[in-house]
Amino acid sequence: MQKYLAVLLVVLSVRGFADPGKINVITDLPGSLIYINGVPAGTESVQNYEVEPGEYYIMVNYRGKKIYAKTYKIASGEIRTIPTAHFVDFKTNVASRGAVDVEAARIRETRGNFALGAQGSLTAETASLGGVSLKKWFGERFGLQAIGWLDGQRTYSGGRLLLWIADKVVFNAPFSGYVFAGGGTDSYVDRSDSYNNIRTAVSDFGFGVEFSPLGVNGLFLGVELGLEKRFSTGQNPEVDGYASTGMFLGGGLHLYF
Repeated sequence: MQKYLAVLLVVLSVRGFADPGKINVITDLPGSLIYINGVPAGTESVQNYEVEPGEYYIMVNYRGKKIYAKTYKIASGEIRTIPTAHFVDFKTNVASRGAVDVEAARIRETRGNFALGAQGSLTAETASLGGVSLKKWFGERFGLQAIGWLDGQRTYSGGRLLLWIADKVVFNAPFSGYVFAGGGTDSYVDRSDSYNNIRTAVSDFGFGVEFSPLGVNGLFLGVELGLEKRFSTGQNPEVDGYASTGMFLGGGLHLYF
């Protein structure tokens, strides 16, 4: 009996003098929540979190979604630094939905927030409308777009407010969804007879998707579907006061910087 008690005392003494380990977790994601064994441990990063030797389940939530989860074994006196950049789900060993969202947002930041390209649209009643396009995104969600075109008879100028919805990665290609609303002026000028001149106020709103099959640094293609309203004025009574509303299909090609 005394022999067993002596062994037990030795084991307890060894455990009692075991140095605690420390865990550091780095996410570089503002607002992310870090959990260690289900207990909140910090936001964005955790430094020198003391633990007893053993196994610990590290989980990171970002925007309400789990983007990282993995179990680590911490030895006595060990300092373990855990970067969560690879965003692998512990149970499935694949990127979680939250990880895909975060990576897609990072791709959008990498491609740049300023774009130069061309934009056009087509309705059942009107000829193609569009021209040179400039886009500028401010922060994560809001952007502005200016579109203009000038030739011998027809002139168009307009602007839009862009609202980002979501970013996704599909087949290794980045996709960005957004909604837009704006308007402009479409003018037709007959230099030989001003009676035929037409000035049309245009307003539109709808949904669009941009994607780049060439990669982050390539050109981005856009497809849009929306509703367009037109109101025309002119000397000709057949067109003066004419109003129409209809669906339109649009698209664009932009290079981001």
